[in-house]
Amino acid sequence: MSKEKTGKPGKKKRLIIAAVVILILAAAALILLGRGGRTKKDTTANVTTEAAFTGSIAVTTEGSGYVEAASTKALALEYDGKLEKIYVETGDQVTAGETLAVYDTDALDTVIEQKETELEEINSTIAATDDSGSTTITAPVSGRVKRIYASADDMVSSVVENNGGLAEISADGRLKVEFTCTDTALTEGDSVTVEFDSYSVEGTVAEVDGEQVCVTIQDDTEYKVDTTAVIRGKSGAKLGEGTLLSNHPYLVTAEYGIIDSVNVTRETYVNAGDTMFERREAEYNQTYLDLLSQREELVEELQELKAYQKNPVVTSDYDGYIVTLDVLEGMTYEKDQQFCTIADAETLNLKVEIDELDIDGVEVGQKASVVFDAFEEETYEGTVEKISGVGTNTGGVTTYTVTISMEGDTHLKNAMSATASITLESKDNALLVPVDAIESIDGQKYVQVADGAEIVQTPVTVGLINDEYAEVTEGLSAGDQVVVTTTGSTDAFGSLMEQRQSVMENIRG
Repeated sequence: MSKEKTGKPGKKKRLIIAAVVILILAAAALILLGRGGRTKKDTTANVTTEAAFTGSIAVTTEGSGYVEAASTKALALEYDGKLEKIYVETGDQVTAGETLAVYDTDALDTVIEQKETELEEINSTIAATDDSGSTTITAPVSGRVKRIYASADDMVSSVVENNGGLAEISADGRLKVEFTCTDTALTEGDSVTVEFDSYSVEGTVAEVDGEQVCVTIQDDTEYKVDTTAVIRGKSGAKLGEGTLLSNHPYLVTAEYGIIDSVNVTRETYVNAGDTMFERREAEYNQTYLDLLSQREELVEELQELKAYQKNPVVTSDYDGYIVTLDVLEGMTYEKDQQFCTIADAETLNLKVEIDELDIDGVEVGQKASVVFDAFEEETYEGTVEKISGVGTNTGGVTTYTVTISMEGDTHLKNAMSATASITLESKDNALLVPVDAIESIDGQKYVQVADGAEIVQTPVTVGLINDEYAEVTEGLSAGDQVVVTTTGSTDAFGSLMEQRQSVMENIRG
């Protein structure tokens, strides 16, 4: 009985296999060299089915930028004096009531002495001033009285505040009518007829500015202002109409007292210096009253300075951080000089750049989710506050700056980088399928529906779409199984190595 031979394969077989291995290794080397030593992953299709379901969908856009204070507030010095010590510098975080600087008390004493000297001088001036006031109000110019605003028992200051004066005088003896006229033949100096009430008088074109014309008439009799007047040309044709007004109105003014009597009527002609009104409670003239007001302010300032002398410090009125410091130690400054600018830390603005393809969907008031590079695990909420209408083109891509308002936080600092996700549209109770299930053929959207053993191509109408899901508004029902095609990958080099391993195993076998 013959024995079966076992052992290594024959020499010829081993040579063939070795040649195959060499070819495989050479091919792998070419792949590596041609691809920079890296393997290329070939895409392959992975096909699954998923059920259409009801849920919420949101369409968003993202942009990156930096955060800054929404507003800044200026802090001014309240008193004259020299700053002995400043405790803060630009960038420092401060709170309301915090001490920022201290005044030089010796310099403050000098300021108080100066104010006391000023008080003594004003007291002397008041003592030497005639305090008597006039009981009459006279005409400042000659002319016809066209309007009277004041009546007996009126407060003079109130009438002037509400009307600009107590009465109006036509100072140049002429009245005017301004109107729109399309007759371009009119020129300055032309004669026209002005008709109002029962009057028909000659007027003169005083000014022509395009279609705007001004005509004046002599105020020879008791013509009333605020009357509608018709302007006619030489042929009698109507050129336009307007309101009769004083050509050069002069308002009669005064400052104090109560009207006791009105001594003129409308259309009365007055000469400069004629008494138009009599008043009471005019015991003090205006110069005297102004001096009293100055003294009152000076006394109040002195009282504040002496109280401040006990604790002469500059304190912050706001929470925030110092953007600019506008003073130096040892320098003397006047009251209301700006000490510093403080950025409001309570409200921040994040300015992000949004792509031109998405900007049309961004609106003021939309909500945004914000993630800062320094705090990637935390999400902050914001609201779109402003959208710039001016874009910036970089490398062929145009973006627009969108400002997002958000509440401040102790962790957040000026100029920190962040990314904002703005919700453009959202919908609840929407019928959703994976976006990879949607196909488009000649503009029509389809999904492949698995119906038992069959696959049915079904036309659908699509609503909102984001990176994960698409809303189907027509063509499907919840629970329908749709075919989802996603892309996977295989490693070409790895595949060659698998072939090499198989050959080697064959050799060893």
